[in-house]
Amino acid sequence: MPDPSPPPSSRSANRPPLGAIAAGFTACVAALLAVSGLPASGQRPAIPAGSGQLVVSTSPLPDARHLVVVVDPGTRHAAAYVVDADGTLALKSARDLTWDLMVGEFNAQEPRPAAIRKLLEAGQPPR
Repeated sequence: MPDPSPPPSSRSANRPPLGAIAAGFTACVAALLAVSGLPASGQRPAIPAGSGQLVVSTSPLPDARHLVVVVDPGTRHAAAYVVDADGTLALKSARDLTWDLMVGEFNAQEPRPAAIRKLLEAGQPPR
């Protein structure tokens, strides 16, 4: 009996491209913001804690995937997702940012923020 499923190449041809998926996701988020009566993101005021609103950012990655970052300002939690070319959404990381935001300085290389501050206080431009 012949295999009724289409060959693999035509199966992947039936899938929408990742760009279309990301554009659709972005359009949905934009539509939700439009009907919610919120101002445009460039004009949006700071979101008060406990407002229940999420901040969503999408960025294309060089390998045809997209990074989606969701931040809840009220709880100070963030989650990072990757949307693969086939449209699969995978959670990559989630954390409470409270302690991160309390760190006064955390850089892996020079010049560190304290060194830049000292240069500026001395009237010298940073190197």
